[in-house]
Amino acid sequence: MGKPKVLIIGSGGVGTISALSLTHNNKSEVTLIVRSDYELIKNQGYSIDSCTYGKLKNWKPHNLAKSVDDALEKYGPFDYILLTTKNIPDGPITCEEIIEPALKTGKEVIILLQNGINIEQPMIEKFPQNLILSGVSLIGSTYYNGHVENKGLDSVFLGDFKNPPIHPESQDKINEFISIYHNPGLNDIKQDPNVQKTRWEKLIYNSAFNTVTALVNLDVTRIQINNANEEIILPAMKEVIAIAKSVGIECDESKIEKFLHIGDGFFYSPSMCIDARKNQLMELEIILGNPIRIAKENNVNVPVLNVIYSLLKMVQFRLKEERKMFIIDPKDFKGNSNDYPKIFEEKYVHNK
Repeated sequence: MGKPKVLIIGSGGVGTISALSLTHNNKSEVTLIVRSDYELIKNQGYSIDSCTYGKLKNWKPHNLAKSVDDALEKYGPFDYILLTTKNIPDGPITCEEIIEPALKTGKEVIILLQNGINIEQPMIEKFPQNLILSGVSLIGSTYYNGHVENKGLDSVFLGDFKNPPIHPESQDKINEFISIYHNPGLNDIKQDPNVQKTRWEKLIYNSAFNTVTALVNLDVTRIQINNANEEIILPAMKEVIAIAKSVGIECDESKIEKFLHIGDGFFYSPSMCIDARKNQLMELEIILGNPIRIAKENNVNVPVLNVIYSLLKMVQFRLKEERKMFIIDPKDFKGNSNDYPKIFEEKYVHNK
C-alpha cells in the first residue's frame, strides 16, 4: 500500500499551512490546487513566515495543480479531500460543485476545514456515499501574492459531524488523518467528539467581529475604540449562544470574555473584513445566514444579528452586482417597493 493521497482545495493561509503540515510529516502524498496564482507558485513557490515552521523560501508541496480536473488527471484518485476554500453557497459556484470532479471512487473522505454552521448537510445530501468529516481550524494565517504569514499555532479539531457517527469507517479515518497531519511541537490536531460545539463556539467570535469589521471597514481595535464591545459585539455573542442552546449545544460562556479581548491592541482585521476590502464575496450565509435561519425556526430573538445580516446582505448584493452575477433591469421594479425582494428572488436568483 502506498501513502494516502490528499487533495487540498483552497490555497490561502489555512490551506497552504495544511499542505505544509502534511508535507512536513511526509506520511502522505499532498496535492495542492492553486488557481489564480498557479504560475506564480509553480515558478517561485511560496515564501512562508511561520511561528512554528520558521521562514521558508520557494516552498512547494509534493504536487501542484491548477484545477480539480488537472489534479485528478495527474495525481488522482485521492483518499482524502481537504476543503479549505471559502464557503460561499450564494456565490457563482458551491463547494459541492467544486469538489464533485474529484469524487471518482465513492471512498474519498471529505474533510471540511471551513468556517460556519450547517456546512456539512449540503455535502452529505450531494455525496451520501462518502464519509464527511468536520474540521475546525484555530490558526492565525494569511496569504497574499505568494507569501504566507502564519502568526498562530496550526490547531485543528477533527470529528464526525454526527455524534454518534453514522459511517462505520469514521473512527479509522479520523485516526489515520491525524497520524499523517500531526507534527509534534509544530502543530496540534486532535479528535473532537463534539466538533459541532466547537463550531458554534468559534462562531461566537466570527459572527460578531468578522461581520461588524466587514460592515464598517475597520479593524477590531478601531471598532473597540468606538465602544463596539458593549453596544454590538457582546449582545451579538450572547445571541449566538442562545441559538446554539436552541439546538441542544451548550456553549462555554467563558468564551465570550476570551473572544471579546483576544485581539486587544493588535489592530487585527478578520478574514471577512479583508474580503470586503478586496471586493471579494464574503462567507455571509454560513456565518450569519444559517444561524439566523435556525433562530427563526426555533423562535430565538436575535435583533442585533438580524440588523448586521440585513446590512451585510446589501454589501454582498453590491459585490455580486459589480461582478455581474446579475444585471438589474429597472423595468422589473415598478409599483410597491414591498414586492421588490420577491421580484428579485424570482427573476434574478431562481432563474439565474
